[in-house]
Amino acid sequence: MNTLKVEALLAKKYGYKRLPGDLSEKYRQYFHENIPSWLKIEGETRPLYTVKGSKVCDFYDRIVIGDYGAFIEFFAEPEETHFIIQPGQEYRVNDPRYSNNVKYIWMTVDDGSGIKIYRQRKTVTYADYLPDRYYVSVHEVTA
Repeated sequence: MNTLKVEALLAKKYGYKRLPGDLSEKYRQYFHENIPSWLKIEGETRPLYTVKGSKVCDFYDRIVIGDYGAFIEFFAEPEETHFIIQPGQEYRVNDPRYSNNVKYIWMTVDDGSGIKIYRQRKTVTYADYLPDRYYVSVHEVTA
């Protein structure tokens, strides 16, 4: 089951704040149970692609399960694919009022897939994301 709608509803309701204990545990379990079976939580050396066939990563380190979903963690963008800042999100980099405080940079691939790739800049309370790593939903990639 694709959990993207649940993730979006939680984000809208709680604004990416850490969920209360029981709720956090409930949703983390739900997100864990809905990771596609072909993905390995501990990571693996297989490349992953957008639904349009652009390579997202050459391998991934792990899957991080937080209050707002299950996300694949990887360290670098592949040589043959160039990530771009999601149009409209340039302020996260260019505007000093935001650029020093944002927790992630919203990126994508210019292939029409609409994939959302996060380049983490700071830690957060709702998941074990690491700065200078990339994250993408387990439901937005293919093998």
